Amino acid sequence: PLQETFDGWKSTSRTLGETQEARKRSIKNYCQKHSSNRRLTDQELRFVIVEDAHKIIFCSIPKVASTTWKRVLADLQGLKQGIYVHQARLWRRLGEYSEEGQSHRLKNYFKFMFVREPLHRILSAYKDKFIGKNRDFSKNIRKMIVNSLRSENSVEYGQDMKVFSRKPSFDKDNNVSFPEFIRYYSADIPRNPHWRQFKDLCHPCFIDYDVIGNLETLAEDATLVLKMAGIDDYVNFPPIHNATGSRDMEHYYSQVPHEDVVRLAELYRDDYKLFGYEFLGPVKHLLNQSSNIGV
Repeated sequence: PLQETFDGWKSTSRTLGETQEARKRSIKNYCQKHSSNRRLTDQELRFVIVEDAHKIIFCSIPKVASTTWKRVLADLQGLKQGIYVHQARLWRRLGEYSEEGQSHRLKNYFKFMFVREPLHRILSAYKDKFIGKNRDFSKNIRKMIVNSLRSENSVEYGQDMKVFSRKPSFDKDNNVSFPEFIRYYSADIPRNPHWRQFKDLCHPCFIDYDVIGNLETLAEDATLVLKMAGIDDYVNFPPIHNATGSRDMEHYYSQVPHEDVVRLAELYRDDYKLFGYEFLGPVKHLLNQSSNIGV
């Protein structure tokens, strides 16, 4: 139980415990209305990582501190410093075990996952894959987006591209503006894990996570995970910088047609309900400036 884990923490433990109970209650309320008895496939469980030595299960969601958590688990296993932690061979996935093995681990291991406000996550993924140092990684998808959108929407997006093309990072052949990215993604193109719904990566209606962490409260939630997992004497969670702040959100989302923002958020309606985030919360003030969009 949470209170036993926090013996000696007094008021801090109660606050953290109450927060976790509220998050779990939100998930339970959603799952009771969307119940299913089907068995998850191995493919569906590929983001659920198992660390057998310390009896830990972690759902790794891209752009939600997943790299940092993998580094923590790598340190726990004694892997060498600086190792590339996204190598598939380093981690066992829950789907690799037999049905009996999965049940045993889900019942007996400490399980945790982290989420973040969905629109923040999308912007973070965009900046990482289309603006930052990983731009080459996304070259093909950038070409697909540009070809599919500019052929049909050159007038609608012309002004956005005129502004965007002045940026040093612009590539005249296949760079992608944020409005283009949102339009392409919202058109229900097959998902990339960097922006797939949390519920489809971590399956919280099937897996009863012991801790639901939020990136917005990362420091205290990470401390909670280490303590409850019994590994706080062996590893530390390093401070990380969340580069997607409110100013960034306003700058990027103000460029996007309001109906496209709403369409994007609707794709995450279930995640908003599951994890207790206010629907369209960080951009609602932008949308409210328009009288023809209801939120």
